[in-house]
Amino acid sequence: MGDPVFLNATDWQEVGGLLLTLWWLFGSVLGFAGSILMAQGMLPSLGFTRDLPASAVKTLRLPLYASAGLFLALGIISVLIFLDRLDILKNIFDQGPI
Repeated sequence: MGDPVFLNATDWQEVGGLLLTLWWLFGSVLGFAGSILMAQGMLPSLGFTRDLPASAVKTLRLPLYASAGLFLALGIISVLIFLDRLDILKNIFDQGPI
């Protein structure tokens, strides 16, 4: 691999956009994991110990599954946008003569 080239303001904006998609992915993974953990682990446990009524457990699980689905969709979209924006790395790291 050749030496990296100097970055101008446009390149820095594109790198910032690339990093932004990684933050979206990080947030969506946390949101998805939290939603699934609440829906699959904590709510049934709270229902079993009768800290929450069974009707509340059934009522709360559907919105948590819906939010998990939204976070999953956001994660998939983030990965696709990240892969689309990876071309900036080719511009920064010039291959040069091989």
